[in-house]
Amino acid sequence: MHKLKSGNAYLVMFIASAVFFVGILTLIILILIKPDIYPGNSMINLLLLSVCLLIGTSGTALSLRAYLDRQRFIEQLKLENSYTLGEGNSFYNLEAFKERAQRLKNLRRTRKKKQYIIAFSTTSLEVTNNRMRNKELMHLHVLITGFITDLFEHENNEFYHRDTVYAYNRGIFLVYMFTDSVDIVRSFVQTVSNFIFKTVADEKLKIWSQPFYGVKEVTDQKSIAESVEHAMIARSASERNFESLTFFSDALLKDSGEESDDISNALRNDEFVPFFQPKYSLKEKKFISAEVLARWDSPTLGLVGPNRFIDKAEAAGLLSEIDIYIFKKAVQCLGDNIKRGRRVIPISVNFSLYEFFSRNFLDMVRETLVLNQVPATLVEIEITESTSQSNKFMSLSVIKKLKDMGIRVLMDDFGVGYSQISSLQEIPFDAIKIDKSFTDYILEDEKTRSIVKLLVELGHLNDMEVIIEGAETKEQINMLKKLKVDTVQGFYYSKAVSFKEFNALLVENPFEVEAKK
Repeated sequence: MHKLKSGNAYLVMFIASAVFFVGILTLIILILIKPDIYPGNSMINLLLLSVCLLIGTSGTALSLRAYLDRQRFIEQLKLENSYTLGEGNSFYNLEAFKERAQRLKNLRRTRKKKQYIIAFSTTSLEVTNNRMRNKELMHLHVLITGFITDLFEHENNEFYHRDTVYAYNRGIFLVYMFTDSVDIVRSFVQTVSNFIFKTVADEKLKIWSQPFYGVKEVTDQKSIAESVEHAMIARSASERNFESLTFFSDALLKDSGEESDDISNALRNDEFVPFFQPKYSLKEKKFISAEVLARWDSPTLGLVGPNRFIDKAEAAGLLSEIDIYIFKKAVQCLGDNIKRGRRVIPISVNFSLYEFFSRNFLDMVRETLVLNQVPATLVEIEITESTSQSNKFMSLSVIKKLKDMGIRVLMDDFGVGYSQISSLQEIPFDAIKIDKSFTDYILEDEKTRSIVKLLVELGHLNDMEVIIEGAETKEQINMLKKLKVDTVQGFYYSKAVSFKEFNALLVENPFEVEAKK
């Protein structure tokens, strides 16, 4: 964490002023004793020297006062950080951070780059505040401050900028970052998360840690104080929805009132519906499962995707309720197909940290399956690697219980951001899903193909199915076959479709018809 300057500059000013003061005073005394020691009119000389003496006196007094004020301020910060961070130091607190950042914002040189305020915590603030005296949590925070200091102070680092400001304030880290691209902000978030997860594992800390980030771009229209407040609101939205990163939007400023009513009414009126995107096995040449995705069938907006309602759901803190609602609806659809004797394939549903680690998650899953008379073998749970890494002990426990029930567990977005090969060995996933960002460049980029090939080999080495998302062309499919990918999900085979369209697709589609010839 960036330390405040100690005030040595004021001390140097004080010493220089004191020397100047003593020098002028000595000259005045000499002139009074021996008027002819200095050429010219002695009265004029005395007048000029008196003015210089007054200036020297003022400079000495002001610099001494500034130095002493600075030292008192730093001592206050040390006391504050000793309480909140467990270590007495002179890192910026919230008020000092805002003051320093506002001065930088007003400088002409800093306006050449985009500016962002990032607020983040290592876990829920409720946990942080309740366990403020927990030595392990404090130890983690101290290590993070050192890591961030190193991150920003090396000129060969992509995050380096001489005007960066960072601080710690009662469980929340603040960073005022200058950069050319928001991608650097995302990279910073991922880098810090990687460090946090790795540190918790390496230090064998017995604490649950899941960082929550909020980001606000600084604009001329908003003060630093407002931008800090907005970044903290976004961080709170991340925590409330158990999302890792939230960028501030105006929707987050509205309290739960109107936004909550919109989503709550939609849930109550059954306006959210499950859509199904099938996954095609390149080896078996048929659809073998489908991912369930949420859509909002709004009476006023029509059928809209998550990009139209995700901000409202975040602002209202209702993402979890939507996830559970969609899961129950999808299982109900599956049960209906079983009763009617239709073709049935397993469905996979995404769950966030909040649901996956909640107390009643397993009971909710079990009760939903029993209620709809759906075998557990027809359900797959998709979680991201960061979810599994945030608390390995709990992840292993939950995944083991899901597998004991007969449910397959998939690692989503493998290879993106924080990825550890050890995850494949330590946590018994049944399949890994490779993000569509790799598929986008798989034809023209040799490096991308090499990465996908490695990920496929790693998956197969650990007896896991390898699924890749985002295939849209026949050429991409042919390349994925060469790389020995098992299963493909993408627009080439089908976009996400309604339950009725999904059933029709399973009855007859050109891909399976062609494969039977």
